[in-house]
Amino acid sequence: MRFLLSGLALSLAMSGLAQAGSSLPMRLGDAARPLAYKLDLKIDPNQPRHSGQVEIQLELAAAMKELRLHAKELRIAKVEYRPEGGGKARAGKAVKADEDSAWLRFPQGLPAGRGTLRLTFTGVTSEQETLGLFRQREGGDWYAITQFEDLGARMAFPSFDEPGWKVPWTLSLTVPEKQVAVANEPVESEAPAGKGWKKIAFKTTPPLPSYLLAFAVGPFSVKEGGSVGATPLRYFTPRGRADEASFAASATPAVVQELERWFGMPHPFRKLDSLVIPLTENFGAMENAGLITYAGNLILGKPGNETLNLQRSYVSIAAHEIAHQWFGNHVTMAWWDDLWLNESFASWMGDKITARVRPGWRWELNTQGERRKAMGGDRLPTARRVHQPVRTNEDLGTAFDEITYSKGQSVLSMFESWLGEERMQAGVRRYIQRHAGSSATGEQFVRAISDGDKELQQAFTTFIDQAGIPVVSFELQCDEARAPQLLLSQSRYRPLGVKSMPDTRWMIPVVLRSPAGVTRHLLKSQSEAVQLPDASCPAWLQPNADGKGYYRSRLETALLQPQQYNAGELLAMMDDQFALTQSGDLKLSEMLPLLRTLAADPRRELKEFALETLAAIDPLFGADQRAGYAALLQSLYGPLARELGWRPDAKDDEDRRLLRQSLLPLMADSGRDAVLREQALLYARSWVAAAARDGKPHEELLDPGLRSGVLRSAALGGDANLFDAMLGLARKTPERQLREQLLAALGYFGDAVLATRARELALDAQLDIREVLGPVIGRQTRDPQLNAAALDFLVQNDAAIRKRITKVAAASLPEVAGGGCSLERVQRLQQQFGPAAAQLDAGPAVLAKTLSRIELCSAYREAQASDLPRLLESARQR
Repeated sequence: MRFLLSGLALSLAMSGLAQAGSSLPMRLGDAARPLAYKLDLKIDPNQPRHSGQVEIQLELAAAMKELRLHAKELRIAKVEYRPEGGGKARAGKAVKADEDSAWLRFPQGLPAGRGTLRLTFTGVTSEQETLGLFRQREGGDWYAITQFEDLGARMAFPSFDEPGWKVPWTLSLTVPEKQVAVANEPVESEAPAGKGWKKIAFKTTPPLPSYLLAFAVGPFSVKEGGSVGATPLRYFTPRGRADEASFAASATPAVVQELERWFGMPHPFRKLDSLVIPLTENFGAMENAGLITYAGNLILGKPGNETLNLQRSYVSIAAHEIAHQWFGNHVTMAWWDDLWLNESFASWMGDKITARVRPGWRWELNTQGERRKAMGGDRLPTARRVHQPVRTNEDLGTAFDEITYSKGQSVLSMFESWLGEERMQAGVRRYIQRHAGSSATGEQFVRAISDGDKELQQAFTTFIDQAGIPVVSFELQCDEARAPQLLLSQSRYRPLGVKSMPDTRWMIPVVLRSPAGVTRHLLKSQSEAVQLPDASCPAWLQPNADGKGYYRSRLETALLQPQQYNAGELLAMMDDQFALTQSGDLKLSEMLPLLRTLAADPRRELKEFALETLAAIDPLFGADQRAGYAALLQSLYGPLARELGWRPDAKDDEDRRLLRQSLLPLMADSGRDAVLREQALLYARSWVAAAARDGKPHEELLDPGLRSGVLRSAALGGDANLFDAMLGLARKTPERQLREQLLAALGYFGDAVLATRARELALDAQLDIREVLGPVIGRQTRDPQLNAAALDFLVQNDAAIRKRITKVAAASLPEVAGGGCSLERVQRLQQQFGPAAAQLDAGPAVLAKTLSRIELCSAYREAQASDLPRLLESARQR
């Protein structure tokens, strides 16, 4: 990258100093400690550059002639340092240190003690990135918005861009006079700043790290949302769309109120604004203090036509982000290796709060989906630990994954189940009170939760500081001479195809049920005997009460009696049984009775969980078995799918409406349901024609919640006329969400010529590649008929695609191409992406994880191959 300077500065690209990949440490050290910032920026969203001046109050530990700070793609034109107490100002110059930082060099030297560093600079307001200070066009207007987590602040202004430096910020923005500007804090003053400009000064923030600073400029519309206590709520949307935040405005107060009750203290910042980012990449929302940002599809919905998925997504994600205002913002992680602490806590708390404010949603069962997601990543030989040291940018690039979020959340749920809700809540409050307004570590959190219980602290650490999933085996021992007991033994879960994996031991809080009641036991060694409360040998056992334990259960099939289990226990058992087929302990056909039980259960969540399990085995079936796999799906879900149909009924409850959205697209696709495909074609043709003719999406003709599923299902058997109509509408519509749905549907056309045309849209300069690459090419790489051609396209157009995407997206290309279930695919991906991945932050880790998933799929497919005919025959007999 080039880092250009003018005036007193010089061209850092020509400096000859270290570039990206240098041996400079990621951390700046503490020779210079920031105390406060005064940041003044001039931003016009219509322009590709911004300018500004930053004053940083510093404390220098010793006299020095140079100091290092973070600056990326910035042109620093002036460097000046003035010691505290009126000493003479010292001029300096900026020299590039590496891709992320610069040396500030002072020929006269700087004295130890306090002083003020003043830097004048310009920077790029990127159109391509969604990191740093970037700009996006929506509805013909430009908007400039920030996203500073993880390393984005250094792209907007020079700073000490590390989470441990938590200090006050005084921000002012000079912006076009007709634009709206918003930041973490309320406005202090506003005044003209020359022809066509105004300057807005914001109140000084409480101490914040750089990654939580946020601001935005543009022709936003604002919806007032009332207040909760002393906290005003507002919603910033693209011009003219404030009413589309109506659901968010109606739902947010209850979330804030419930969080205030849970934490036992008011919202810790002066306001709570929510702001729309039209399109995000690799994130959906960000918890900036007092100014949360959301991807547009998470918050915008026409009043009265908000889909159920939008409502559920908004409430649950808002609960996560608002929980961060206490846990993450008010108390902040000291360094990135405790990112898990922020995110897993917010995920755990977000689900808890969602379940409380929307009890009819049964959101407490969402934890089972997170447990499944966590274990899906934690089973891999590439799995990392939750508390992972971060020493390089690459370490940090791998940290935003299911281990940080879902495993951490699942571990918190397990220990809350062990401790009880009141003790867990008391521990969290203790942690917040001890570190209010400051930074803290994961170790300090665990100490606060444990409250002096060293054994509990050690048990928690065994799950956070090592990778992998425990398997607990339960062997019932019954003898007339004594009360029944269980022999518990633990081992590490190893899926088929893993060549090597270290042995691991945990301290596992096991909570189990038998007919006589609940038994609790902390399993500390490899095997231990546990006395049961039953007077005689029990007929059944629930090895993971409420399904909260982060361990796989293995026990005699006869002891598994689903009729004795609650919903959470059934979901955990289903996932454990599926995992045992992946480790070679069970055959898939042995799991079919349980699949039938869940598929027939009246509860939507159980039906969908079994459906997801069936979808997960899709890659195991070869071309000659696709019809049999479709018949398996039909035997379990066909009648229900056709009874639901694509047309909602006014009598439908929310569960039927949600089930229709999840079930019908899968049955039309993998289930090869001709009736559903034909219905979808009919509705899609009619709707697309009306939308193109009238220039509006006609929600009365096609339910917005079903629109994506209908378009995708119609495309499966669609012709060139439908393809052209969808593409034409996508090019014309100003509504981003509708455009994204139409473009994604193009990836489902099965005709080879139309599939080729869909792929080529990734090279179309008139389209945003972010709306095509994953939805279209990623979909095709997971289609058995199209995956080879899709990978060929990526290989042949590698250079052209990389020019249009960010480095973060480039690192994720192996995931886009990661469909397939063969060692041949592993070799091709390694050959194609290996050399380039080595040059990208997180590139090697993303590639290794992708290859590992495919290797395990290949081994699983081979091991189950002899059983698949038996599974399909069982479906036919049904």
